[in-house]
Amino acid sequence: MTSLLRRRTTRLAAATLTALVAAGSLTACSGDDDSPGGASWSDAGKKAKELLDGTSGIEVTLSTGDDPGVDYLSAASGTIVADPPAFEGDVNGKVAGFSVSGVPVISVDGTLWINHIALGGWSDRFQPEDLCAPDPAKLLDPSVGVSSVLTSSTDVEAGKSERGGKDNKEVFHTWSGTATGDSIRKILPCAEGDDFDATYRLDDDGYLRTARLTGTFFPDSEPVTYTIDVTEYDVEKDISAPE
Repeated sequence: MTSLLRRRTTRLAAATLTALVAAGSLTACSGDDDSPGGASWSDAGKKAKELLDGTSGIEVTLSTGDDPGVDYLSAASGTIVADPPAFEGDVNGKVAGFSVSGVPVISVDGTLWINHIALGGWSDRFQPEDLCAPDPAKLLDPSVGVSSVLTSSTDVEAGKSERGGKDNKEVFHTWSGTATGDSIRKILPCAEGDDFDATYRLDDDGYLRTARLTGTFFPDSEPVTYTIDVTEYDVEKDISAPE
């Protein structure tokens, strides 16, 4: 049983590392079709990438209401810092058919750490290459991280401008198109889909605030829609390996 839980925990960890691949929506009021200042996605996506590439760190949350029929990540929240690359957060999901929550994960100095009872506490037994998954600390990497998905997306068109955020005072601009399977596989090598339906939401300053991707992320699974919110930019945090 312990061995089975370890294998299932491994798959949950792999799902955890896909976290930045998915993205989602905020509850808001919709308006007319709009792109800020008449900008094209070529301009807006490039700016969003530059802002992601230039930040010191971000706070993120993700969730899905789907069940792909395999062990999977259902929710996560955490911090990613860019220099030096590091990640720290907690995840929820399904392991061996049972729901688990609050599983801590840390990636620092090129080593992934997972804290689970089946592993006897903190363990570096499983690394990204073992999990067919990226190092979550590298998800802000300009060449292989999330921002590269934005600028490689195709057929992206402006959608409705919406109000949301705190007290519904912020304006968000939606863009919908297709994220390529090749760009997703830079983050998650085992992703099977060739194309992923994509919706991105940028704020008035051009920052990516939410995005949604729908497609086949895991082998032998049903498609999943993941939603992730970037809740804060320019985060600074010292993240170290567990003792």
